[in-house]
Amino acid sequence: MTKLDYQAMSDDELRDWVRYHPQDSKAFHILMDRLDQRPKVITRTNEEFETELQRRINQAS
Repeated sequence: MTKLDYQAMSDDELRDWVRYHPQDSKAFHILMDRLDQRPKVITRTNEEFETELQRRINQAS
């Protein structure tokens, strides 16, 4: 069996791998580390939350 290169996988590929191979704890930890390194957004008001939510919706479109 070929050894997988998790670092070469995109976030989407790694997420799919973890989804279909839940026993692969190494892949899971690498994915969690990647997600933990992403910038965090803190909202203090409902208006800030709505603005950030709308920004992300528009970005995904």
